[in-house]
Amino acid sequence: MMAHQTETRWEKSDGKLHKEELIPPVKARQGRMGYRILMVLIVALVLAFVVWIPVEIWGKREANEVAPQQPGQQLQSQQPAPAPAPALQNGTAVPTETPNTTPAAPNVAPATPAQ
Repeated sequence: MMAHQTETRWEKSDGKLHKEELIPPVKARQGRMGYRILMVLIVALVLAFVVWIPVEIWGKREANEVAPQQPGQQLQSQQPAPAPAPALQNGTAVPTETPNTTPAAPNVAPATPAQ
């Protein structure tokens, strides 16, 4: 077993004698088992789940109260009819005319072609 060695030296910065104990590098690196840290981490994880689970349940219940119907049903009723697909001629798309669905303005005579 190695005896602890001490070294005494004069420090110029503060003008005093300092005694230092030399510790072997292997012993200086050793640490205790971190059971306390491990317990803190485990307890924190358990507490996070204890809070998270009721929040998830409450959130799902609130979501069902706000929107009880299926989300797809509401979207289908709001969407307009799809536009017809463009016709293909020789592999290229040809623009098609879309019918004018805007209502005519009231009390306006239809435009007559000029002669």
